[in-house]
Amino acid sequence: MNALKITPIALVASLMLTNAYGQAAPNLDTLTVTGIQEAPLTQTTISGKELNQSRVNTPNTAAMLLNIPGVSMYTGGGVSGLPSIHGLADDRVAVKVDGLDLISSCPNHMNSPLSYISPSNVGSIKVITGLSPVSAGGDSLGGVVSVQSLPPVFAKKGETLTQGEVGASYSSNASAIAGNLNVTAAGDEFSANYTVDSAKAGNYTAGGNFKPAGNGISPSTVGASKYIATNQQLSLAWQKDNHLVEFKAGYQFIPFEGYSNQRMDMTKNIGSQFNLKYTGQHDWGKLEAQAYNQMVNHQMDDNTGARTSPAMPMLTASSTNGAIIKGTMSLSDTQLVRLGTEWRGYKLNDWWPAAYSTTGMMGPNTFHNINNGTRDRLALFSEFEQQWTKEWMGLAGVRVEQVASNAGNVAGYGATAYNADANRFNAQQRQQTDYNWDLTALSRYKPDNSQNYEAGYSRKTRSPNLYERYSWSSVPMAAVMNNFVGDGNGYVGQITLAPEVANTVSFASDWHDANKESWGFKTNPYYTYVSNYIDAACNTTCTVNKFNVLKYVNQDAQLYGLDLSGNVMLGKLPQLGSFQMTGIASYTRGQNVTTGGNLYNIMPLNGKIGLVQYLGANWTNTVEGQFVAAKTNLNAVRNEIATGGYSLYNLRASYDDKKYRVNFGIENLLNKLYALPQGGAYVGQGKTMSMNGVAWGTGVAGMGRTFYVSANMKF
Repeated sequence: MNALKITPIALVASLMLTNAYGQAAPNLDTLTVTGIQEAPLTQTTISGKELNQSRVNTPNTAAMLLNIPGVSMYTGGGVSGLPSIHGLADDRVAVKVDGLDLISSCPNHMNSPLSYISPSNVGSIKVITGLSPVSAGGDSLGGVVSVQSLPPVFAKKGETLTQGEVGASYSSNASAIAGNLNVTAAGDEFSANYTVDSAKAGNYTAGGNFKPAGNGISPSTVGASKYIATNQQLSLAWQKDNHLVEFKAGYQFIPFEGYSNQRMDMTKNIGSQFNLKYTGQHDWGKLEAQAYNQMVNHQMDDNTGARTSPAMPMLTASSTNGAIIKGTMSLSDTQLVRLGTEWRGYKLNDWWPAAYSTTGMMGPNTFHNINNGTRDRLALFSEFEQQWTKEWMGLAGVRVEQVASNAGNVAGYGATAYNADANRFNAQQRQQTDYNWDLTALSRYKPDNSQNYEAGYSRKTRSPNLYERYSWSSVPMAAVMNNFVGDGNGYVGQITLAPEVANTVSFASDWHDANKESWGFKTNPYYTYVSNYIDAACNTTCTVNKFNVLKYVNQDAQLYGLDLSGNVMLGKLPQLGSFQMTGIASYTRGQNVTTGGNLYNIMPLNGKIGLVQYLGANWTNTVEGQFVAAKTNLNAVRNEIATGGYSLYNLRASYDDKKYRVNFGIENLLNKLYALPQGGAYVGQGKTMSMNGVAWGTGVAGMGRTFYVSANMKF
């Protein structure tokens, strides 16, 4: 048997350290073990030209994942989408940015983890939509999204180098503009890099009128969809022999980001991250050690001009500290073990200063939404990988985790309407400690070079977040501010919520030609049963086709579905180049087993078909159709809004000669009017602080026709 790289799950488990580190970086990312051959069949890696294409015409890193079967996106602000994998989204998906396990510090989850890295600074992406190893992360139920920023680049031995890249883009819809700069100075042992990316857009226009005009917003304009955002990062790296040390400092400043499906908009988000990481190859194997910190200052209010509610400042401050130690060891030519420990400490304060100096619903005191909230995790994991024969391999891992959370006493603005809820909350025992465990066991079979199969089982556990446990007020004006699903309703937490436990069985297959060049076809059917799924119930009573106050409750749920993807080379024509047909399709069904109803915000049947032309060595041109079925399996408790089926057509062209890269195209060519299936309820204008001061029943419309162009130059 030939010695092959063990990149399958180790790559994801080590959180993207599988990138080559430039010209002279040590080869620390692989461990050679005889026989272990392939990455997980449900893993998608985005790099190279595909990565460049995914960056085009979006400032939203989450949108870069939308060509992966089984992945969709909860619509948030223009730069802050939340990935959804097989019907599980937000905190239920393990999202890592340079190994940092970040948390949305906002009652609306506006500052999503992927918003802290701009598309231009993404070096590679790995997504596991099916069974994921315990070494890839815990405290989640669904897949894994692991995003790595650009890797350090070093000069050749005894030399120095300076290099960089500059880019700009423009999109006609919303007059969106963006620019990015990346500069590097390096020797053969030390490397320094600085990146900055800034994006700005106005409110975008749908493909037609989808609601009445009002507050200066036309019937076709999606109110509260504008944004301006800047991300910066300084990266320092040192390498010596088989050792690499990296330090990254990131800074985000968002002075405004509108949210069409929330009652408020982000009026400031300042985030700073510090990340120190060591990777070393030793005689016994590979060691990875990492420590990180993030500080966030977040502010929400109404200053779009589209909303007619009075000002209501809402402030959030958080700190996240974490440490990870992992070891990967080869026991024999066919056996591998991974051991590790992780710790993360999280502190959160969420308070709303008085809007009035006199007594009222928003004064004269400060409203404490979450006071001195803490959520600390400590985990240990062990994973074993065995190549049984040339064709068969297996993986099994166990993870144990303690999650401890707490919060202090709360108080309302001062009005008596808040007193009963506050007194009830303050009288309860708020310290909660969960002891969770995860398990993954899978087997992979590769009879020859044209087919692969993978099957297995996983048990994954997620403890409630601080807002699910500790948001406390049932007063409608306050409750509607606690909502991170964008459905327009208000939410009240429950301290005694139990952790969610997801049991998943999955089967994946991959057929292709021996060289993976002419054709390929993949399938992935799956089934997940979630005990203690955190869903919603009426807090007291609910009214049909209105927004209501709901409470978080534990119920049971099931999700099942199928992902398909394929490609085939159609041939080559003189002067016209070669042609390829690509396609993906996904279906997910989510049901609440306890109530017999449907889960909220499940993406309906959807797919894409593309015809790609490769002309010469530099040109790639694409005609694409996107097809989405109507969303009719609705969550009745939330009065979920139905969306119609639609089809969109896009034209794209790209020129890339490794120094210059130019992209241009047209999205939504026919200017189709449609509602985003996971866009939530449109509350982007009007009296949004009054629970039913805005009309129920309108979904957030998708973007109409837009022409875009972008250009990048390396120097």
